[in-house]
Amino acid sequence: MTNGQDISEALAASLSTIPDVRVHAFAPDTFLPPGIVIQQPVMTWETFNRSFCTIQWEFPIAVAVSRNTDRAAQTELFRLVEAIGDVLAENSTLDDVVNHTTVINATPGTITSQGIEYPSYVMTARVIA
Repeated sequence: MTNGQDISEALAASLSTIPDVRVHAFAPDTFLPPGIVIQQPVMTWETFNRSFCTIQWEFPIAVAVSRNTDRAAQTELFRLVEAIGDVLAENSTLDDVVNHTTVINATPGTITSQGIEYPSYVMTARVIA
């Protein structure tokens, strides 16, 4: 059975193909943008019959960039959000670690690291393992 650590590491490995961005499978001690952080998932158990149960995982994927200018930051965020969606659509099984991965939304916000706020999006990737 696939566990959360396996999925988080598979998400990070897949997203590490995106150029010019740091990818973390878990929350790092220090964060330097541009970066992607796979966060703790919400887990839902689905029982189809007495002998078969699957877990649906919803992983928040935070992506943040440096604030050079608001326009440049927004342009870079759009590039990274689209790249994350494309990578996970093209490798929806995360190299056969899971059955399927779908990005379901992206919510804008900020991430604070060492007292500095960075523009960000938190995307949600639904994973069926």
